[in-house]
Amino acid sequence: MDTSPETSSAAAPATYKVAITEQHTGRILLFDRNAQWTDANVRWSFSTGNATGWDHPFEIRFRDTQRYGMIALMTFGKPGEGRAAIVNVSSKAHLTRADVLWSARITTYPHCIERVPGTGTVVVAGSRDRLHVFGPSSSDPATLKEVQTLAFTKAHAVLWDDQNGLLWVTGGTVIRSYHVTGTMRDARLVKQGADIAIAGNGHDIQPDYSRPGTLLVSDSHHVYSLDKKTRKVTTLVKMAYPKSYVRHANGQSMWTTDTNEDDSAWGGPTVHFSAGGDRTRAGAQIYKARLYTTQFH
Repeated sequence: MDTSPETSSAAAPATYKVAITEQHTGRILLFDRNAQWTDANVRWSFSTGNATGWDHPFEIRFRDTQRYGMIALMTFGKPGEGRAAIVNVSSKAHLTRADVLWSARITTYPHCIERVPGTGTVVVAGSRDRLHVFGPSSSDPATLKEVQTLAFTKAHAVLWDDQNGLLWVTGGTVIRSYHVTGTMRDARLVKQGADIAIAGNGHDIQPDYSRPGTLLVSDSHHVYSLDKKTRKVTTLVKMAYPKSYVRHANGQSMWTTDTNEDDSAWGGPTVHFSAGGDRTRAGAQIYKARLYTTQFH
């Protein structure tokens, strides 16, 4: 891996929480960054029971709501059969499908989900070929209904940019941005600006919490820094098959990679940190690692 000076000069490991999507057991697990990542140290979890459509967790993202406080946005599945779901994080420490506030069947292999604050809009990236837009009729997520679909080849990641009022999406060889017009069931996505070219295959978009004006975008062999104002993309890191990449406010980077592109699950047993102290769960297949935060930047 080629590492930029920004990722190699980070300070000692900081204390924060990390959520992982563990595809081997069909669980989402939350750990303290500096603890041993054993079952005894799980701080919060969601278990799918590997039911049909819930097989492999692909996304975990935390967001604030007025009605429930912190919620978790999640996606799961295999090709042809998947789910997007929302749970109330604070209801209890270990959740199952019985605790879901809302879920929807997504047959386009859902890899990512985002919620747009103020509009109630939920957007799911179906990695085969489209974006699914859901709007509620009230503040209750159980009322979410699909109101729009947009073609987007290999859509893998979606992220709300609260500084510029844009929804960023990547997949294939492009990064694209959208305005959200309307609210509730009238919400629609409208493309804004020219597409931004990357080498491909776009996989993840995350905030750079140490540089609020930039986003971090990964594809099959690169991590890019994207200036949200100028839309300029700069290669930050070269590595094989990064599945998630984020930078903490203290400058430390965290990422996951797929160590075997030929198996049916995506991910390896290790979450990597630029400051050292990688965390490994033997036998795990960790697709993404997310910071435990509701902040957009």
